[in-house]
Amino acid sequence: MDLIGQIFDLILINPLTNLFVLFAALTGSAGAAVILLTIFIRIVTLPLNLKQMKTTRTMGALAPRLQEVQKRFSDPKRRSQEQMKLYKEFGVSPLGCLSSTIIQMPILFALYRTFSTAIGESPEATIQLSSRLYDIDFVRSSLPLPAHFLWLNLGRPDPFIIPILVGASTYVLQKMTMMPAMTEQQRAQNSMMNLMMPMVFVFINLSLPSGLGLYYVLSNVIGMIMQYLYIGRGPVNWRGLLGLNQDAVLPRALEVRQGMIDRVNANRAEDEVIEDTGAPGAMSRRDRSPALAGAVE
Repeated sequence: MDLIGQIFDLILINPLTNLFVLFAALTGSAGAAVILLTIFIRIVTLPLNLKQMKTTRTMGALAPRLQEVQKRFSDPKRRSQEQMKLYKEFGVSPLGCLSSTIIQMPILFALYRTFSTAIGESPEATIQLSSRLYDIDFVRSSLPLPAHFLWLNLGRPDPFIIPILVGASTYVLQKMTMMPAMTEQQRAQNSMMNLMMPMVFVFINLSLPSGLGLYYVLSNVIGMIMQYLYIGRGPVNWRGLLGLNQDAVLPRALEVRQGMIDRVNANRAEDEVIEDTGAPGAMSRRDRSPALAGAVE
């Protein structure tokens, strides 16, 4: 465990701490440093975020085919094999939907340690901060850092506004990314997730440094912008965002999903023709996989 902790310190906590102190020294504001650090992390994780959005969109288009596989094959092993064939055919992995989420967890933990030490008020925090800083005079000479930004002390929890903003931004981002459910069960699951996840984050942020909550709000706002641009812009369904109807918050996303479903069905029909006719020289499913993966982008 000590070795894992040392590696975690080396590759995440120490670099993020030094970056935060550097940004604070350059701007003279801990709040501006949080903003710059958020933008930096979003840029570094951009490839993973784009991959997650692509995989999520493709998985949505494959949902009808996956439901057919579940109905057609009662044997769990055979069903799993057929599902994996579909994933391979279209160049996606179910874990791809979670790639960005998985990487965010260690980043959030590292930022918790960063804000607790860099702008913490205890003597222990000052000692820990000194041990984490690189031997750069400009960075070390900037201590102590200013802890206040607007009404916040970024090293202390905010009892109200930041947790509410975290919950609200989480809710909006979820609503923007979720597509209308195709079944009653899926609709119930979506409704529960839309309410439970923001509430969980509100509760957690009541006891975390407000700097971490500020990072999470800013990261969610950037996520909203990315989602809006990724699906091709278009109008926003404000009634759906407020929960007044069950339509997609971004109607353009429905058009994109339907176009992908049509292409998936067209590829399926082509497969069936090839299998029925045994056309010589036809591309095998394996050979056509890269082309199919590109067709659903």
